[in-house]
Parts: sequence; structure tokens; C-alpha cells
Amino acid sequence: SDLEPYSGQTFPGYEKVDLGFEQMEGILKNEKQDWRGALQNIKGIYLVTDKSNGKKYVGSAYGEYGVWSRWKCYMETGHGWNDELTKLIQEKGIGYARQNFKFTLLEYRPTRVDDQEIIDRESFWKKALLTRNFGYNKN
Repeated sequence: SDLEPYSGQTFPGYEKVDLGFEQMEGILKNEKQDWRGALQNIKGIYLVTDKSNGKKYVGSAYGEYGVWSRWKCYMETGHGWNDELTKLIQEKGIGYARQNFKFTLLEYRPTRVDDQEIIDRESFWKKALLTRNFGYNKN
């Protein structure tokens, strides 16, 4: 069942990262080395999907430790400090994120890539997926 603690699959490759919040939480809390090694060494664009209503949020990671630390922020807060997600989680609690959010890696780049390239690709995905119109992106 979905309630069992996640045993921790091995890292499936960048093109196959698509995990529920609780699965991701298990991987991050257990500091799974294969996942950590892969995710802290890339910048990327990711999708958060709310399974309860289909709404999506496109985000990006380009700071130190890349996607790993960006996603760690979600595990700690439920919302990663994004305006619309923050409102939602303040209202409904982190349990809502655990139950409904899933994370998909859309694109990844080596850490040496300029941050602007990541920001541009993030904008592309927001437009392509209409997440400003119908999702949780506001900018």
C-alpha cells in the first residue's frame, strides 16, 4: 500500500525520476547515496503535480547541491517556499503534500551550465504546461 515506508529503490536514471512525496521523503531522509550523488550534481527543471486536482507547478534548481537540496526543502516545508504552494500547505498542512504531491524531473543539466539557461527552460515549461493559467505558478 501507499502507506508503507519507502524501502528505497535504486536511482533509476535521470529520465525516470517520478516519485510521490512520501517516496522522495524516504530517499532524502535516508540520504540514499546513489540518489544523492545523482541529484546534487545537477541543475534541473522539475514538476510538482497535485494528484487531488491535477494542478501542476514547474520549478527549477540551480543552487549549491542542485536538485537534491531543492527537493530537501520541500520535504522540510511541504511547499518549498513557493507562494501558491505555501498558501495551500499553510491551509491544509504538510500531510496534504505527503498525500497528494509527486515530483518529476523534466530536464537536467550539469552544474557548470549557466543559471540563466535553467531559468529560460523553466519559463519554457511553464508556458508549455500552462502552469501559470491552470496550475500553481504565479510568475
